[in-house]
Amino acid sequence: MELYMTEDDVKVELAKILHKPPFPLEPPLNFGVYLFKKYNTRGKAGILTLPTESAGRTFLRAYGTTEKVDILNLQPWRDPQALRAEKEKRIQAGKPYELASFAFGSFLPDGSFSSECIAQGVADIACDLERRQQSQHSHSDDDILGASNPTSTVSYPTSAIDSIVDSRKADRPVLFIRANTFPFFATEAHVYSMYNGTERQESKRSQGLIPDTPMPPGCFSLVCTFENEEDKEAFIYACRTRLRIRHNSRATDVPIQDNTSTLTAPNLDFLGDLPFELAFEVEKAVTNRTLRPSDAQSLRGTLDNLYKTHGDAAAPIFRSFVALLEDEGTNSASRRKLRSQRRDRPLPTALVDRLMHAARLAPAPAGAGVSYSYHMILTPTRYILEGPVIDQSNSVLRRFGHHECFLRVSFQDENRSKLRRDMDSSITELLAKRYRPALLKGCIVAGRRYYLLGYSMSGLKEHSLWFVTPFLDDEEGMLDAQTIRESLGDFSQLQHQPARLGARWSQAFSATDPSITVALDQIERIDDQKSPVGTVMTDGCSPISTELAREIWRANQRTKKNPARGRVPSAFQFRLGGAKGMVVQDPTLEGRVVCIRPSQRKFEAPNNRTFDIQSTSMRPKAMFFNRPLIVVMEYLGLNTERVIELQDRSINEARSIRTSLKDASKVLQQHGMGTSFHLPSLFRNMSSILQLKIGGEMDDDTNLYNDLIVNSLHCAETHILRELKYRAHIAVPGSFTLLGVSDEWDCLDEGEIYATVQDEKTGLYQEITGEVAITRSPQIHPGDVQVVTAVRRPELEHLTNVVVFSCRGDRPLASCLGGGDLDGDDFNLILDPELLPQTVAIPGAYQSLPIKTTPHPCGIEDVVDFIFDYIEADLLGVIAISHLRFSDLADPSCKECLELAQFASHAVDFPKTGTPVKMQDLPRHRSRTKPDFLAREGADIGGEGYYNSSKLLGQLFRRVPVNDWIPGEWNEAQSPSGGDVIERALGRAGLYGLGLSLAAPSEELHEEMYHLLEDYCQQLLAIGRTHTVSKNKDIYVSEAELVSGTIMANWPDHHRRREAVGAMNLQTHELVRAVRVEMRASNATNREDEEEDDDFSDDGGWYDDEDDYYRETRLIAESFKRAWAAWCAAEEALREHPASYGPQSFGFIALGRMLELIKAAKQLV
Repeated sequence: MELYMTEDDVKVELAKILHKPPFPLEPPLNFGVYLFKKYNTRGKAGILTLPTESAGRTFLRAYGTTEKVDILNLQPWRDPQALRAEKEKRIQAGKPYELASFAFGSFLPDGSFSSECIAQGVADIACDLERRQQSQHSHSDDDILGASNPTSTVSYPTSAIDSIVDSRKADRPVLFIRANTFPFFATEAHVYSMYNGTERQESKRSQGLIPDTPMPPGCFSLVCTFENEEDKEAFIYACRTRLRIRHNSRATDVPIQDNTSTLTAPNLDFLGDLPFELAFEVEKAVTNRTLRPSDAQSLRGTLDNLYKTHGDAAAPIFRSFVALLEDEGTNSASRRKLRSQRRDRPLPTALVDRLMHAARLAPAPAGAGVSYSYHMILTPTRYILEGPVIDQSNSVLRRFGHHECFLRVSFQDENRSKLRRDMDSSITELLAKRYRPALLKGCIVAGRRYYLLGYSMSGLKEHSLWFVTPFLDDEEGMLDAQTIRESLGDFSQLQHQPARLGARWSQAFSATDPSITVALDQIERIDDQKSPVGTVMTDGCSPISTELAREIWRANQRTKKNPARGRVPSAFQFRLGGAKGMVVQDPTLEGRVVCIRPSQRKFEAPNNRTFDIQSTSMRPKAMFFNRPLIVVMEYLGLNTERVIELQDRSINEARSIRTSLKDASKVLQQHGMGTSFHLPSLFRNMSSILQLKIGGEMDDDTNLYNDLIVNSLHCAETHILRELKYRAHIAVPGSFTLLGVSDEWDCLDEGEIYATVQDEKTGLYQEITGEVAITRSPQIHPGDVQVVTAVRRPELEHLTNVVVFSCRGDRPLASCLGGGDLDGDDFNLILDPELLPQTVAIPGAYQSLPIKTTPHPCGIEDVVDFIFDYIEADLLGVIAISHLRFSDLADPSCKECLELAQFASHAVDFPKTGTPVKMQDLPRHRSRTKPDFLAREGADIGGEGYYNSSKLLGQLFRRVPVNDWIPGEWNEAQSPSGGDVIERALGRAGLYGLGLSLAAPSEELHEEMYHLLEDYCQQLLAIGRTHTVSKNKDIYVSEAELVSGTIMANWPDHHRRREAVGAMNLQTHELVRAVRVEMRASNATNREDEEEDDDFSDDGGWYDDEDDYYRETRLIAESFKRAWAAWCAAEEALREHPASYGPQSFGFIALGRMLELIKAAKQLV
């Protein structure tokens, strides 16, 4: 249990001692308390300052400074309880504090503040306790047409604020708000109606403090001069006690530099003359404020020479140079890079040598399903460049190549959430002025102008679009956005439907893996199966011959460095020209043939016949509860005690991972965590091969304390508990999530399904029979959960890891489950008899809204109009939350919930119909209070905004113990790795008998691995800096978060964080793969390299050629020697700089490789 205490709290308690004998009573003894910001092992510490030396000697051994004593002698004693009461009274009054002046700017490396943006007029500042944010208002003296008293509003969410800073020596009441990112800017005005004489308050989001004027880059922070010291102290008190913002009171003054007159728009036109990769790195350094525009311009000649001398290596060389500059700009030990101070070579030569290694560490991505891409994030106030980063590929990128000519542009708010309207402010004007020009006229990056090309449907939901700059293709000539779209297929049937046109373009931008090009004579067109009333029963699904499925699978696996083993998947989710959906194997089809139905064919594209794979039924997926499903199931009468029992099991599993390596391995694998760094197999092997354990007695030589392991497991535990608490993500053992396909053999009756689950890796094989509950996420209608009968049919015995739906009856079962179909939807099968609903409701049936059309043939401008309509009117999340609120007050069958179910159906179709749901049509809540289970992560649910829900979701929410936690920096003098314990365990592992050795590496090999470590640390830190909320180069995701595969920071948008975690794990996976390549023997086979992980393959089959025993033994020994050298390099780095960022996880990679090689060597003995 932790108690939050302020300095005033401590003073109140100390006054009870110091205002009694033997201390003077009249007047009461004055004293000061200052608490340190960090905890030590005994809790929070600080300094007590007393006015006289005798008083100090009396009060044990208190320490003070002459400066603090002088200040106390000059000021009378003020009762802290009276001061607190006065401050509380001001908070309750809710009045803002007037400011004498204010300015936006940034803190410089020398500790001073650069003031760079000021608006004219009067201003005030306040703590908004309801929204938990700081707000500042400035009132202009000018009138805006149609409005009076215009006000610029600036709002800092508490998550954006690092601290509030003031100086105890300042001669003015000055306070700094030190922020990590820009606040939200808006303008407010009273707008008069000329028709009825009424007025209303109107709030509009804006680009910055001054309308239509961009904010200076990096000016996140705010300096405020209050009218008096009392106002400043009251504001600080409110921030500390109400918003829990850290207060940093400096002993020295903070100099303020006036740089408002030196601002000029950066001129980077010369970047167009540089190769794109190098130009992108230069502009990225400028936007991050690592380089000033003048610095970049002064380097022009150097950059030209760099490219002439080093060619394609110029960009990574410059990237390393920028990384060194960023490291020099910070004093944090954990951000320091490993520098080879023992080398006497001049910096340019050393830098070039390092980057030669970096180029080797970054080989081509592992497989054609991923590629390097460049990103731009456009917020209301700035743009952020990222890349090149590993990203999922699509058919357009694979077809045209030239990855540097494609740019992924995302529209985001300042806090990384989606840009969206709300009830209090409009974004229409912001979209028109800030974003619309970029979509219509393009945006300039690295001296090139990029134009809107298209989007995937998942990208549209996240407001992420693809742009392209014109380029010359060797085969197709000059290509631009228009010619590329025209090459995708024939869209003439959609020329009056902009939303549907954009949706059809999106098929080409879906993330897919390639396989083969299907011949025209291998494509057979067949009709859909329909019910007696004409309903399509095979919506999105068709058969494929076994022979063609096998050829597709083999071709797909040849593009991967770690191909899957075992049988060909029963079904594929695919893209083929203008067709999309599912294909399911049909052994009765002869030869190589794939059937395409009208429900799958969206447009004609006879020249695009690559069979691209979006997903497969290779393995069954686990099944988890979620909040909407629990709401519906509780209403239908499931056993709530069973759900609580499953939640308790999940909580206990999460808590067990920090005390047992075996438990940690099992739980991490179940939740898919730590797979980039192979943590499940690493922990399993550390337990079985090295006989190590965690959480035991420190004097036990088999007990390991490794700081990164401790923090990584703490991250994993916190993540699992957070998912349990805030999303009711409860595992349901023995239940599965499977792709849906149609019964092509007409052997299932209405109400019957067929399913067999098989996982060749784990040995799982289960034939599902009897009553099961079936559903599909998200659930919003009581009828979205149905009970069906699972049966066995010989015609279907070749199918695994799919749920086969009957084609009999009047309505397909898939459509009864939240309007699902068979074009790639996942379906949940609940097999636990205790979780079956007691009643079943009639499925919902909704009338579709009409498709929005244009009177003229639509072009890109019409699609842009739709994109902005979508951004403003995407209400699916609002509807889902509103449904949970109404359900908690009543149940899912109430009038409001059924209306919301109808609106949800329309909102899901909005990206394809272009017809939005209107906010004013949604049911209104009578109260703003919400059930506690809807609280955001880290929110204070003790306030008036929440109530304790009596429903199951409320009970589950309150049962999960979660503490906000961020991994701290290692601040000890010794290495944090526990490497001596691991090395002694390796020495006991019988290496000699396996032909392996822990002999000291040669100087040459050690030098090579040290270079590899340096490059790994640089790239790991780049990944850590990319995936933060603030996008501030001085803030980064901790090494423990990268290793565990999660992000601890509370994001305002959970879906954004999940997307960031996915991208982060993809990038760390590729980085770890590249390091493992470098650790293998130079003449080892690719098979040996990419038998990567017990997480994916644990059969121990390292080599096929068992006849060449000695060759295999030598390869294992050589690879072990290299991995051991890598481990030694990491340990040396940690001894020199214990808080370094990267060496611990590098050591994990090396240790995991050594343990895998020990297993392989034992199999040869």
